[in-house]
Amino acid sequence: MDINFIKKIISILKWLIIGLLTVLFGFLTILVSLFSPRLACLSTVKLWGKLILFFCNIRLKVSGISNLSDKPLIVMYNHKSFFDIFCFSSFMPYDWRAMMKKELLNFPVFGQAVKIMGHYFVARDGSFEDRREVVKMLKKIKNGRIVFIAPEGTRNPNPGLLEFKTGGFFIARKTDTNIVPMIIDGAGDILDKGSFNIKPGTIVIKFLQEIDVSTYSSNKDGINDLREHTFKIFNQNL
Repeated sequence: MDINFIKKIISILKWLIIGLLTVLFGFLTILVSLFSPRLACLSTVKLWGKLILFFCNIRLKVSGISNLSDKPLIVMYNHKSFFDIFCFSSFMPYDWRAMMKKELLNFPVFGQAVKIMGHYFVARDGSFEDRREVVKMLKKIKNGRIVFIAPEGTRNPNPGLLEFKTGGFFIARKTDTNIVPMIIDGAGDILDKGSFNIKPGTIVIKFLQEIDVSTYSSNKDGINDLREHTFKIFNQNL
């Protein structure tokens, strides 16, 4: 039997498992979130991520997690793959939310689950909904949640980094919320952008030291300096 055919069958089975787990844990997350979104984040969401990684034969190596703490932080990461969210869902020890594409709300069950949990949704076109979500985040970020933001604005399966968008740095500086860079390595090898084939492998995640945003001015130039400094740190650690 052709090896490529077998790989396709295995990938189909993996996607079916991902779909079934997402629907099942989506419903569970909605139910738990009605009482406590924090509990849902630390229980059903975490187990969802762990099971998907297990069934897809993906190992995870995490270092530097001591650089996180249960306080308001913005975790910025290089968005390499569709699997990134499964990874940090599976091990995060603290309550967290993420800035997501508004289109994800259209996914059955998953969209309802992430909405009721209180994640943030941003359109790509800078529309009014974008600004409204930014205002919401500015108001809520000091409640103690960690917020994940991909500063490149989209998945980048290629080596290196895309130019960082300004939005996340504006939010960090306006709320005086420090940034923790999170480096993801190997996720692009698991699932290429636009590809259907899920490959087994190891994803390495490294949390770097906290960046003190208060040392930067809150004006446009200061925010750009913060963005450039963070970009430099990522480049040095990729």
